[in-house]
Amino acid sequence: MKFISIGIIEDNLDFLQSLCGVLEENPSLHLKTWNSAEEFWAEDAAKEWDLLILDIGLPGMTGIDVLKTYHTVQSRKSLVISSLQTDDAIFSALRNGASGYIWKSELDSLHDTIQTLLDGGSVISPSIAAKVLLSFRKPQPNLDSGVGVEVLTPRERQVLELIVEGDSPHQIASLFGTTVGTVRQQIKTIYKKLQVNTRVQMVKKARQFGIF
Repeated sequence: MKFISIGIIEDNLDFLQSLCGVLEENPSLHLKTWNSAEEFWAEDAAKEWDLLILDIGLPGMTGIDVLKTYHTVQSRKSLVISSLQTDDAIFSALRNGASGYIWKSELDSLHDTIQTLLDGGSVISPSIAAKVLLSFRKPQPNLDSGVGVEVLTPRERQVLELIVEGDSPHQIASLFGTTVGTVRQQIKTIYKKLQVNTRVQMVKKARQFGIF
């Protein structure tokens, strides 16, 4: 029998017990668990697991932080099982290498999910798939025309849209996995290209050119 190694990082002990109970139905799965990201790294646990399962809302170092480091090796596979339904959490996890993202209420199909991931596929909950499709369907800001307005880069357009929606530089940095300093510099560049000097003016200009 070929054993499949699965590492699990989950701080909710009740859910961890339920999760392990489901996984142990398959005798070929070899499980190792940790209650925090810090425990995971302290044990030099970032070995070549066949699959790493983790939550996003961990105490201290978050699941996103784990993904950023763990996926410096491209071949690694990870599955987020979480109750966090914010766009920030979902898209940040997927951008940082997660092979799948499902809700904690979806353990009934967990074995099929794992097999799909091990076969090289990806799995996301239907409601998450809807969010992903919606993000692609959002109208792009019409900033390519207008007197004195330079064309923004795709990332600058994303930053501008998030600012219009009310996100702070810290939130944007977390979403894109970059530094606050980088985001602030992007905002300065947007100010220059849109020929504005304040956030209020920038939002007004964004509305003028179709951000919302």
